[in-house]
Amino acid sequence: MTQFSNIGGVITLKLRNDELHILINLVEQLLELLGEGHFKHHYESDDPFAQMMMQQMMNIEEPISAPEDAVLQRLLPNAYSDPEAQSEFRRYTEPRLRHIKQGHLLHVRDALVKPVENEAESADIEISEPQQWLIAINDLRLAMATRLQINPTSFEKYELMADTDPNKSLHAVYFWLGSLQDSLLGFLGNVYPASTPEVDSN
Repeated sequence: MTQFSNIGGVITLKLRNDELHILINLVEQLLELLGEGHFKHHYESDDPFAQMMMQQMMNIEEPISAPEDAVLQRLLPNAYSDPEAQSEFRRYTEPRLRHIKQGHLLHVRDALVKPVENEAESADIEISEPQQWLIAINDLRLAMATRLQINPTSFEKYELMADTDPNKSLHAVYFWLGSLQDSLLGFLGNVYPASTPEVDSN
């Protein structure tokens, strides 16, 4: 169960070591998909589950400069139906939007890396910028929802999946991200009832 706490005005999130690794893996795949080329992956994993997540997240069909990948379309949606107007709009907005999203993801990644290096069974992660965490988690959810083709019946299908089905683990991560996001929103609502940020998860 996701555990948030507020001690002396500092919000922390307790995560198990395996949860830390999963989040780092997802964050790094999305950073790379968005075009972030100025960081080193925290680790190169031979774990089949990590490789499976990488394959799902990195299924790029076209160059990032022309977003035709389904995840990029979801994260960087078209503003106009007219191709010329759309191209002009992206010219002025897309680089900054990519940069902003990368910034949120890097903020989360930086908070996760040090505890992982200590190889503790669990760690308390400081949530210094809750808004950045909420946006980053939401982008991860949208990316996974797109790759897994999540729809209103997906949870029922997930519950019926055999434990040996590799997709069950991926779906479990997606629903865990949703639980993490909802828990953080609920916790912030209790701590700061008048200023809880809204997140578009559609």
